[in-house]
Amino acid sequence: MSLLMARFLSMVVLLWLACLACLPARAQNLLPGEFGDIDLGRELVDADRLPTIRELRTMVANPRMQHVLMLKLYGDQHNHTLPVWSEDGRRLAFQRADVSRDVSKLLLFEELSHETPKLLTTDDNAYDYAFRWAVNGEDAYTFTRLDARSRTSSIYVSISGQPPETRTAQAGKYFAPSLLARTDGIWRLAYEKDGTIAHEAWTAEQTVYDPLNLIAGTSPRWSRDGFRILAARGLPGRSNLGTQEIVIRGLADDEEIVIPSAVGEMVRSPAWSPDESFVAYYARRGGNEAPWTVRACAVSGTPEPISLASDVMVNADFNSQGPSWEPSGRRVWFFSNQHRQQAYYPLAAASVDGGSVITVDYPRRCTSPNDLAANPSTRIPEFAFVGHQGLSQDVYVVLLNHY
Repeated sequence: MSLLMARFLSMVVLLWLACLACLPARAQNLLPGEFGDIDLGRELVDADRLPTIRELRTMVANPRMQHVLMLKLYGDQHNHTLPVWSEDGRRLAFQRADVSRDVSKLLLFEELSHETPKLLTTDDNAYDYAFRWAVNGEDAYTFTRLDARSRTSSIYVSISGQPPETRTAQAGKYFAPSLLARTDGIWRLAYEKDGTIAHEAWTAEQTVYDPLNLIAGTSPRWSRDGFRILAARGLPGRSNLGTQEIVIRGLADDEEIVIPSAVGEMVRSPAWSPDESFVAYYARRGGNEAPWTVRACAVSGTPEPISLASDVMVNADFNSQGPSWEPSGRRVWFFSNQHRQQAYYPLAAASVDGGSVITVDYPRRCTSPNDLAANPSTRIPEFAFVGHQGLSQDVYVVLLNHY
């Protein structure tokens, strides 16, 4: 067998396994042709069965990207937002808003094969949001909690499967946490407090140092080595014009890489590429009604941002997650408002090397999608997002034939 054929067949097998991994365990022992009227445990969108091996082979051989399978992962009559994959691509967390009360909870699928997600927090008076997995932290995570009574917020952290505990002792307004696990056992936490990015660190035995203010800004993101923080901030002296910029701050030498912005430009939600050689973010000019553009910029040499695509879908209520990178770091994925048809917005991707935007269709029964998140560790394209088939906003997963 040739190497090319072996890779082709391995992609077919991986795609089949990826399809099965999205189903509850009770449905995973079924083989092609056995489905019939058996409940698969998930609602397949515009399909009544999983694709056969022959169908998968045809799809993998197609040079054009196409959707293979789409399913509703979870829905419970509430609205859901911001699905976030763990670094290993096995777990998926997301946010649930109670439509009848001002309450938000965080839910977690520890495996996509589980029937239902686990509720991470149970405090009825808390509004939990801005979930993020720890960098290098396996199952560790952090989030923001807003207390409905005091209207103050705190940062919570969970490590090694333990219940989440608050890390911010003083009352205040804390946002956008980013957690890092270092190889020497030190945990680092960055967050925004009153418009300033602060940083604290600790070990299992003691606090290493108390919170330290770093720079004015928001939406901090740790680099994997812990020596840099990516953030957005207002431009000194020009904030009255609405001008903001993306900055990378070196913690060892206090040096900064500043990605330039035009006068009056707003930026938000910066995200590292998988190898941290690029950053991607959203930008717009012209006020709140102007469309968002997704941009990327190499972090080496003189920063020169490029516009990848214009008029992209962005979550107006939460900015904790940035543009969605595919695992190779070649492309950024998003929902395209430019190519929409009524309430249907196709999947789209743009390469950091330039070129035209590519679009990929999926079943059109799902409308008004948002919060696209690419699985960071799979060779098979697997995207989680939220969308509508009715009144509530539910969580969906779509698989493509290849990148």
